[in-house]
Amino acid sequence: MKNPWHAWILLGGCLCGVVALPLHAQAPPEPPQAAAPEQPGDAWITTRIRAALVPLQRDGHADVRVATAAGVVTLEGSVDSPITRDRVVELATRVWGVRGVEAQALQVAGTTPYP
Repeated sequence: MKNPWHAWILLGGCLCGVVALPLHAQAPPEPPQAAAPEQPGDAWITTRIRAALVPLQRDGHADVRVATAAGVVTLEGSVDSPITRDRVVELATRVWGVRGVEAQALQVAGTTPYP
């Protein structure tokens, strides 16, 4: 006579396979959506611009002070050429969160203030 437990073990194994099959066939859960990034603060913007200007200042091409208020960056100081001035303004403009750049007080050495 056969052992009755064999039938129960076989039946239990089949049921586990049938139950597990739909669980395996389900799509994986969606990853949680990341919240929209916040607008960076003025201190963060100022720090990023200052960091971007370090090579120009270290090499003596620029002596620029940076201030930020409500995302508007003010650049003051002097640079050695019009090309460097344009580069400084471009670097400031490209930082995330900058809403505008005021560079009227940024002068090219040996020239009159920029209009």
